[in-house]
Amino acid sequence: MKWWQIRKRDADLERELQSDLQLEEEEQREHGIAPEDARYAALRAFGNPSVISEQTREVWSWDRLETLLRDLRISIRTLARQPGFSAVAMLVIAVGIGATISLFTVVWSVLLKPLPFDRPEQLVRLYESSELFPANATAPGIYAEWKRQSKSFSNLALYKEWPQYNLSDGGTLPEQVRATICSWDLLATLGVQPLIGRSFTAEDDQPSANGTAILSWALGTAASAATLPSSAAKSILMPNPTPSLA
Repeated sequence: MKWWQIRKRDADLERELQSDLQLEEEEQREHGIAPEDARYAALRAFGNPSVISEQTREVWSWDRLETLLRDLRISIRTLARQPGFSAVAMLVIAVGIGATISLFTVVWSVLLKPLPFDRPEQLVRLYESSELFPANATAPGIYAEWKRQSKSFSNLALYKEWPQYNLSDGGTLPEQVRATICSWDLLATLGVQPLIGRSFTAEDDQPSANGTAILSWALGTAASAATLPSSAAKSILMPNPTPSLA
């Protein structure tokens, strides 16, 4: 229904209510009520025209939309009368919305966003615990024994953040990068696979094996390692034997 049709409908309703009220008033006068009292008697018998009008609009469709539009018009007129107050109010609302969005973003990224792994709700992190160190890193021997006796977990894997390494292609200055050492089955436990190259194997976890490294996508792109035909073009400088790129 167009806006001018809505206005015409409201005008027709108002005329009909006033006509019915006048008829009721005439009937009251015919019953012997004084003219000055007939109006009040008609209102008591007929009812409040405003209430009847609102009840009629509730039956019609688009009533909620009309109410919203009416409230918006009233709000705009009120704000236009007090531009200073309106500017302060909108600024406060904008700051409140921005703070709420920022807070939700932090809560989502820290608490609610699922980890980018297969079945993240089933992942747990285990520590060694003592009075002095309530969350101590697990020693390799303890980890091997946990894995041998484990019956509650589908798999166990070991990892530890390591000091920074120096990444170099032999022709440029080394670049310090963050790294993590892990057991060969960490990626399989997390349910992820390298996008390029292979994952670690059990042979890579042997004491006599050469070191093997997998670069993150960001580091691999920056170092152009992902596009090199031979991974031997890159090396990681560290005290242990130089690892190759998987």
